[in-house]
Amino acid sequence: MSLLGKVYLLVSLILLALGLVWTIATLGANTGWVEVVLWLPAGDLSPSLVRRRFEVHSAALLAGWVATGALLALSAIRAPFKIRAAAIAQRRTRELEREVLELRTLPLRQEDEDELLAREAHLSDTRRPVMLGTSAQSMAAPRAWSGPQPRREGDVG
Repeated sequence: MSLLGKVYLLVSLILLALGLVWTIATLGANTGWVEVVLWLPAGDLSPSLVRRRFEVHSAALLAGWVATGALLALSAIRAPFKIRAAAIAQRRTRELEREVLELRTLPLRQEDEDELLAREAHLSDTRRPVMLGTSAQSMAAPRAWSGPQPRREGDVG
């Protein structure tokens, strides 16, 4: 996490803690009841609204608003970190897509590279078997390859 992210997180958490202290002090001071008036739809499904009155404890009403504000504050604190994580995931996805594309074209490029190397080495046939090891007999007296000979340019046969 960068220094800016740490500072942002620290300041946000300090403000959240101060808000919690203020909330506790305010909820303790408000012990009365308040009247809340709401317009609610009628019970008979008619388009008219009915005016309803409710007595609500002021601390409970304030606690609801504080909880809503706290949820909004927490989502605001987390937003930059989620955005950064999404950007990192997208960058990694693009890197992996480039790597997959490179690996898909590898056989085509490998064939071209083999042909270029064969031309540089002045080999006319690139499909000749390759000896993987040498023995003392092969060093002393080289033998001809006994398998079917590959056709070369200019051979009649």
